[in-house]
Amino acid sequence: MLGYPFRRTIALDTAKFVWAGGFAYSSALPSQYSPRGAQSASARLGENGRVLASYSQREASVAKVGRGIFSVPERGRLLFSSTDNSDPRTNGRKYSIEVPLRVSKWAPLICFAAWLAMAVFLVVKLPDGREIALLTTKRAVIAMVSMLAFFGKWTAIILSIPSVYLLSSYSPLWKDVDALGQLALPACDLNILHFPPVYCFLGRIPFAVTSWLAGAGGHGTVQSLFEQQVPSLMGIYLLVVIQHILLIAALTYTVLSLTSSRLLRALFALSLAFASANYTQEQSCGSEALSVSATYALIAAGFSILRGSGLVAWIVYGVALFLAIGSRQINVLFAIWLPITVALLGFATKIGWCAPRAEAFRWQTFVSAISIGLLTIGLNIWIARSMIAAVHDEYRSTLGRTLSDRIATFLDKLPSSDRLRLAQDLCAKTSDPALRMAIESQAKVGSFYQGSAQAIADYLVQTHVPAAKISAERDRVVLGATTRYLMTLHPVLVSVIWRDFVKGLIRADNSQVAMSPFQANVFCAIDKIKRPEAWAALAALPGVDLVQATVTVDAASRDPYINFGRAWPLGDLILLDILLGGIACVIGRELPRTVLIGWSALATGIVVFAANSVCVYYMERYTLPMLVTALIALLAVLDSIAHKSLEIQARAHVAPNVA
Repeated sequence: MLGYPFRRTIALDTAKFVWAGGFAYSSALPSQYSPRGAQSASARLGENGRVLASYSQREASVAKVGRGIFSVPERGRLLFSSTDNSDPRTNGRKYSIEVPLRVSKWAPLICFAAWLAMAVFLVVKLPDGREIALLTTKRAVIAMVSMLAFFGKWTAIILSIPSVYLLSSYSPLWKDVDALGQLALPACDLNILHFPPVYCFLGRIPFAVTSWLAGAGGHGTVQSLFEQQVPSLMGIYLLVVIQHILLIAALTYTVLSLTSSRLLRALFALSLAFASANYTQEQSCGSEALSVSATYALIAAGFSILRGSGLVAWIVYGVALFLAIGSRQINVLFAIWLPITVALLGFATKIGWCAPRAEAFRWQTFVSAISIGLLTIGLNIWIARSMIAAVHDEYRSTLGRTLSDRIATFLDKLPSSDRLRLAQDLCAKTSDPALRMAIESQAKVGSFYQGSAQAIADYLVQTHVPAAKISAERDRVVLGATTRYLMTLHPVLVSVIWRDFVKGLIRADNSQVAMSPFQANVFCAIDKIKRPEAWAALAALPGVDLVQATVTVDAASRDPYINFGRAWPLGDLILLDILLGGIACVIGRELPRTVLIGWSALATGIVVFAANSVCVYYMERYTLPMLVTALIALLAVLDSIAHKSLEIQARAHVAPNVA
């Protein structure tokens, strides 16, 4: 409020600076000029004339990170740090704070009271004032219904608002070191085998296009997608904008596929727009962005197919399934969703659970769904095989690298003696010396990324394995070793997997999932300090700077939109889906097809997360398939309840007329 141009610059007295812990120092501010609430974000710290826009709401960030971050924790007090974390009392620099001039906190209340008094006066004093008020209220309701009908026709308007907000409020994010391998490193086993290559190389196209437009690629040349990428800020923004557009398109298609009612479409669009976790993933460069959009599209296309839609729905389903698998390998489980749902619908119809008018088992749909699933899986495998051959490497599974992290979380729970005894038992049942070495390394050294990879590679060199074969052989023995640990079904291992699965149900919520890209971006900034050479390609992205990343995550942690749904765990949402589905069954005295389809999608999302829990340790973003399918199931159940209620009302209205 009144942020520009009504501002005042206040010089800070160095003699009055007080150390407040860590890199933080405290300074007094005149009470009448202390920024309040959202005004604090437009305050600017000055250091020798250099203006710093690094405000944070969290005092801890000022003390732990410093580097020019400042905060206004209370009225009359500024908490700040110098840009190089030196002592501002002795570094000889001059400091100032530029703050917006503010109006009295009573001003909004006074304005509202005046408006309310005038409204009451008009109703009481004007002739027919009460009638006018009732008429105005009626017209307001009509206008609201008309507005909802309009947005029900143009749902993309509602679904675009969160994207516009995030793009205008936050800079692009980077999903940890994973995205560095996916989008920046030259073509290798990491971005062809470990991460599916579809997103890894499609995501580089915006970098190449903007580079070519800026003339960085030479005279009419385009940088190869197989080479090391040095994306410009424009290229990164273009990628993020495209990701948002794909999400908006997928969500719009979802709403249109679930219901034909304009009013419900508007309400469904509002519900999906408030699921901030959908949108923050698109703000981040990483494979989850494409995975979310593709999952929505394939489930929505499945609904359309099961409701009798034609070729377009099948095309959308096939493309979406291809992109979903091409963004995250675990999404291959979604290939079984549509065939299983067709079988469930046929079974429910046969035993009389669904309405008699429902179609029986449709072999054509079942066979087509299986065929498209196999085709998309095979196409992803063929692309990976072709690309890995192009870089003169060997095709193989890298699942052992992921499983190694899961096994490490299990072995860390065991006493050292039990861990070594288990490794010895597994080695005794294994004849392959390289495999025995990998089993021992997992128990003694740690996971693949904690040192086992190097230890195994050194062993393979000593056993005269050709240099070109070491990487492939290492992946083979790591997969064999981790699989043997997994197959023990050790009680502690089962307990660790179960606890991680339960975390996704009782701890994860929309807010936590929405915050995960911001937190991953901070990990990038920390890793950049440790390994600056690895992040040289992203010099154009300010978001991976530690100060910027800290300020951004602090702002997001207080953002009401991003934190919408805090303390509403996914388990509660799933129970709500089941409860409302049961109500729909009671109302209609049958199992509605829409409810069954929604429940089937939800069950598939839960299975995907469960499989993820078996393969790797818990992270909030891994619950995304469960969140997406739970939201779709909720909307499907609500659509069924609405239609069943309208049918009952229509029958009740017709019955007296017939009599």
